[in-house]
Amino acid sequence: MILSPAERSYLYDSLSQKPPIRPGARSDHQFRPLEAKTSFLPNSNGSARIRLNDGSECMISVKSKVVVTKSVTNLIDVDIDVAGFRDDSNFVSNLKYNLTSLLITNFPSQYLKLTSKYSFKLFIDCIVISHSSYPLSLISLATYLALKTTRLPLLVSEVNDEEIEEQPTFSDDWDNAKYLDEAFEPPIFITLGVIGTNLLFDPSIEEEQVLENGLIVSFYKDNVITPISNINLATNSNNSNFKGLNQKLIIESINLCNKYCPAIIKALNTLTEQDDEGDDDHIF
Repeated sequence: MILSPAERSYLYDSLSQKPPIRPGARSDHQFRPLEAKTSFLPNSNGSARIRLNDGSECMISVKSKVVVTKSVTNLIDVDIDVAGFRDDSNFVSNLKYNLTSLLITNFPSQYLKLTSKYSFKLFIDCIVISHSSYPLSLISLATYLALKTTRLPLLVSEVNDEEIEEQPTFSDDWDNAKYLDEAFEPPIFITLGVIGTNLLFDPSIEEEQVLENGLIVSFYKDNVITPISNINLATNSNNSNFKGLNQKLIIESINLCNKYCPAIIKALNTLTEQDDEGDDDHIF
């Protein structure tokens, strides 16, 4: 929904306050309510679905394939499909590049190693069924849930195959399948809107139209990591509010993410532990 000039002016003034007055009475670090479900695709090693209260929805499927380790460049392959956008559009390409780079750089490849010659390769397929605001955080959180619930078949053949040429063989019992690692927490992206000296977590479509700038922050292992990038989140490319980014706000964004992102990770982990009951859960 495109705001009128009067609505834009009112919302801009509201979000510039200290503390900001956000639509829906959210605090500056609060995410929109969402529902999530994991392990619902029977033919995938891991899967997740996230739906926001504004109708945005994203589905993730993780599938594995045994490959000769030396024959592949990366053990992670990401594909993103966004409804209403061409696969080769800049919008989709940037989403795919950001997510792929984050996962490849920070994914511990030892979890995928089978033998001295063979490894699992993970294919992560992301489908954004609908979205209003910039969907990178939505995709990132869904990917986190899918990877946390990914199970790989149990290897029953020899691990050391340097002297004997042997194809990996696995247990036929899916109950013996193993999760990647209970301690593994995939990296995530957090989107922040910048307006005045305020930083707003997870800006909505209405908020994006009056923001002066935006930040995409990476978070992994209880700390903010690189990359940290800025982005014009406004749906109107001629947004007159767009301004340069004060470097002090970058430092503040790091402090805020280090403070509040562990709670996001905890909520996601709680969902994966409780989702066996079969119901969708509100986690934020």
